[in-house]
Formats: sequence, structure tokens, C-alpha cells
Amino acid sequence: MLLHCTKKLAAKLPEVSATPLAETSHLGSWHAHLLTIDRRQCVMFCHDESHYVLFQPGLVKTNFADLGRLHRELFLSSLVA
Repeated sequence: MLLHCTKKLAAKLPEVSATPLAETSHLGSWHAHLLTIDRRQCVMFCHDESHYVLFQPGLVKTNFADLGRLHRELFLSSLVA
């Protein structure tokens, strides 16, 4: 999964590539944006081709290191529902 981040979200992530990467995952590429709602950090993901939107509320600092796993779990749980 290739995740395109806004500058605001990229500042929170531990490793961000400055060079463009090639997509190799079956999940496709996604865009992500960091939002603050009621003093809680939330991330909104949008799939590049289908425009399917996922919303992950209430993230804390330790969650940003494992954002890829959180995204996959959120995506799978939305498909199950």
C-alpha cells in the first residue's frame, strides 16, 4: 500500500520517503490527511481510484508509527461490515 500524506501528517510519521515510490500492493495507493476534531487527532484515508473514504478517530502519538497496520485493520473491518 502506497500512502500519500499531507505535510501535516508526514511530520508525525517516523519514516517518509522523499522520492516517489512505485505501487506494488493490491490495496492500491491512498491519500491521507490529519484532522483535529475536539482536540483529538484523526486521519482520513481516501483511495486514489475508487475514492473510498476511511476515517480513523482518536489516534495518539504511538499509533503513527504503526499507521499502515491500523489502515489495513480499518479497511478489512469496513469490508466485513
